[in-house]
Amino acid sequence: MPTPRARLTQERSRQRREALLQAAVDLFVEGGSRAVTHRAVAAAAGLPSAATTYYFETIDELLRAALQQHIDGWLASMENLTSFDAHGAVEDASTETATQFAAAVFAARPPEVARRQLAVLVGAASDPELRPAAARALTKAVEVLAAEIGRIGIDDPEALAEDLVAGIAGVALRRSAGVHSEPEESARIVRLIRAIAVGHLADEETALRTLEAARSRVLSGRSGASR
Repeated sequence: MPTPRARLTQERSRQRREALLQAAVDLFVEGGSRAVTHRAVAAAAGLPSAATTYYFETIDELLRAALQQHIDGWLASMENLTSFDAHGAVEDASTETATQFAAAVFAARPPEVARRQLAVLVGAASDPELRPAAARALTKAVEVLAAEIGRIGIDDPEALAEDLVAGIAGVALRRSAGVHSEPEESARIVRLIRAIAVGHLADEETALRTLEAARSRVLSGRSGASR
């Protein structure tokens, strides 16, 4: 059994390693992989310059460990989403309440958080060794969302969840770039989710008729304009 001194040393070592991993993610998000150097990471973590090589043989090993840990934390946090009241959301799904809900979610996860997660996922997806971890993160998001959708009774919840995750990822990218204000994004994501859900719920024949009608209106408008 470790002595109190040994336990203290182990805890200090764990904290230093954690600080290095956190600093590496911060630097990567702000400046990409080129910003992640031994000296920069150690300085950002408030540790001696030799600290990184004590815990990690190479800077690539450090960066991979940092991105992997971030993804693992994101996966763990998604487990908490199973408490979402899907039935309640459906029963009170007016545009106003849906937009208020989206605004509350955005307030809890500001654009900086979206930017950070996107940077980590894209960085992981660009690394052959970390690509499976990025894929697991996205797959997990689909699984969690599909489980909630399935409770409502919607057929093929996995397909709808996959489309929604793709759409939400696009909104996260737009938020991170600051294209619209947060209130505007709240309204836009409600519109996006409804459009995807309606398109999923419509049978193929109805969807084709709707597209054909829209095509006819466009062509008719062009013909009228050319006269």
